[in-house]
Amino acid sequence: IGAGVIGLAVGRALSKKGHEVLLLEQATSIGSETSSRNSEVIHAGIYYDRNVMPYKSKFCVEGKQLLYQYCTDRDIPFKQCGKLLVATDADQRDIGLPKLVEYAKGNGVHDLRLVSMEDINDPYSDVYEPNVKCTGAVYSPSTGIVDSHSLMQSMLAEAEEYGATIALNCRVEGGRSEDSNVILTVDGEEIVCDNVIVCAGLHSHKIASDILLQSNQQSSIDVENEARIPRQYYAKGNYFVLQNQKQPFSKLIYPLPDPQGGLGVHATIDLSRSTKFGPDVEWIDETVTNPYDIDMNVDPNRAKSFYAAIRKYWPDLNDDNLVADYSGIRPKLWHPSRKQTKTDNALKDFFIATPMHHGVTGLHVLLGIESPGLTSSLAFGNYMAKIID
Repeated sequence: IGAGVIGLAVGRALSKKGHEVLLLEQATSIGSETSSRNSEVIHAGIYYDRNVMPYKSKFCVEGKQLLYQYCTDRDIPFKQCGKLLVATDADQRDIGLPKLVEYAKGNGVHDLRLVSMEDINDPYSDVYEPNVKCTGAVYSPSTGIVDSHSLMQSMLAEAEEYGATIALNCRVEGGRSEDSNVILTVDGEEIVCDNVIVCAGLHSHKIASDILLQSNQQSSIDVENEARIPRQYYAKGNYFVLQNQKQPFSKLIYPLPDPQGGLGVHATIDLSRSTKFGPDVEWIDETVTNPYDIDMNVDPNRAKSFYAAIRKYWPDLNDDNLVADYSGIRPKLWHPSRKQTKTDNALKDFFIATPMHHGVTGLHVLLGIESPGLTSSLAFGNYMAKIID
């Protein structure tokens, strides 16, 4: 269920293994929500402590390698442009940057390099970025960017080559467990399935809740049952695009991660060489359970905080040159308004709910699939295919 980048990758992997696959998508086109509202970055696998976020750390590193090879093999536009993670004070340089390097080494990423401001200012250096101001940085040569729409179209085409069928404009209204099958209700019709994999992004929790409710396995998904299947919350990320000023960077420029839940207001170049900044972190009230109730417009007044954040590493940004662009929603399994618990760190990882969690045979639910979901997609697909086998 769901034809974003994760659903397409799972459908592709299952069809290649010989399974009869039906991809259900409620929208009129593939990848029209979370998968098309992100930075299109191929992440290296730097941020994720493997002891706390084992899925993110594993899938990101594996997925990066698979993704570069897939793009090469299938002529999908991408660029391995590299990334600088910049420190803007002495503590970030002396504590934050080495910590990221250690996280990366633990994940099997050994190509990171600590670099100085002198290196960055050296026109003969491979990290030359004359417009960046910082106290030091980590250089990640394996970070890149990809045309996510071409990637998703290719995944769909390959899945269809192996016999998968896609049904667009089809809404899953519910479902139930019956014997060893899951019976889905789709636009008033019933479909009998051996396995159902919910890859519905912002809607995964609602769809799973309805199936579990109708299966009489669990009356609700709430705080009491979070250890079994957590609820999704929403964090909006806003983007601004640079205009009326020369594009300043040849690489991606990232500050250190935002403790509020994102990777900081970073500078991303796309394949057309334009520069955008974002996303920030705008938490949606915890009472909001329907993502369609969220205003997707970018508030131009948020530009003030963007100017302040960007000028920490690019002080030459001129006034009035940031224009509101687009926003995306991250599905989160925790919320800052809620009391912190000992399980909160685990809820920062991807969550794969299997029958072992909820008791419905054949039902698998993917929750909290935010960044690095795009990078992880092919590894995620292969993993789910192994589970189903």
